[in-house]
Amino acid sequence: MEPNNKKAKMVNNKFKQNKKKYYQKAKKHVLQVGQRGFLVTCNMNEKACVRECYNLLNVYADQLYGTVAEEISKEGDFDSDSDDLDAAVAKCKEEFSERRVRFQNVDTGTTNCLFIKTRLADPVGLGKHIVEDITKTGKAMSRFIMRLVPIEAVCRANMPDIINAAGLLFDKHFLKEPTTYGIIFNHRYNQQIKRDHIIKELADLVNSKNVGNKVDLHHAKKSIIVEVLRGWCLLSVIENYLDRKKYNLAELTCPTQPKTNGNGDGKAAEAVGEKSKEAAAEESTQVADETIDQKSPKEAATTEAVEEAAEADIQNNSVDDTTNDVSADNE
Repeated sequence: MEPNNKKAKMVNNKFKQNKKKYYQKAKKHVLQVGQRGFLVTCNMNEKACVRECYNLLNVYADQLYGTVAEEISKEGDFDSDSDDLDAAVAKCKEEFSERRVRFQNVDTGTTNCLFIKTRLADPVGLGKHIVEDITKTGKAMSRFIMRLVPIEAVCRANMPDIINAAGLLFDKHFLKEPTTYGIIFNHRYNQQIKRDHIIKELADLVNSKNVGNKVDLHHAKKSIIVEVLRGWCLLSVIENYLDRKKYNLAELTCPTQPKTNGNGDGKAAEAVGEKSKEAAAEESTQVADETIDQKSPKEAATTEAVEEAAEADIQNNSVDDTTNDVSADNE
């Protein structure tokens, strides 16, 4: 028979092995070519930002497309009389397992910058719906999310791949009707892609799609978003991006007030304050005059009598003073 200590060690080792298997780390999702989703910037608390992204995106996606179960039930209909019933059921289960998660956080390798990939066909439409609703209501279901930018294409961060991915994307947005556009370029942890070079290449590509396309840096109808994260490039074309505060949810909920710059604005503010004070003083004097005019005849008579008595006292006092001065001179 084996001693009790040896049995205890065997049990403990077995428990530790099972524990290791049970607490295995979850597999990380990484950026891949062809993905689409949302680029999210946050303020230091990435875990809370991921939770907010899931809540926000799922709520608005359910409003636009219905719940995941409803979507699958619509697309998973099949003929019950078909001979291949088992294959149809298996296909439906496979679609459900793949589509039950609409949004998934992806590791970008950068701080305060997240990417939420999606299986939805049009992330730009969902992002537009979110921004319009927040602008209309003035309320956002977010505390840690700063900017929520829809992304239509992901490719490798080299010029040939970027031009190829942008060419397919620009056929959708710039081929039919001429419009105004602007290019917004940002890069993180990447010094290979130069700003001037990529902007020139993309501008030439847009102009080749339609000669009527014009650059407008301040009021562009369509903005080309180019975000380079390490070895990946994220591309998107968004309408009215500048008018929507660059999809900054915090600025959409808190509209900016006119700022005071320089001494001129300060002097103007002081002048306005002085004018308001003068206006208030004039109003108070006008009110006092009106109250005096609105007195009854008896009150007016009494006030006149009091004023006459006071004047008489003043005159008597002045006469007494003059007599005293004369007597002093005679002495």
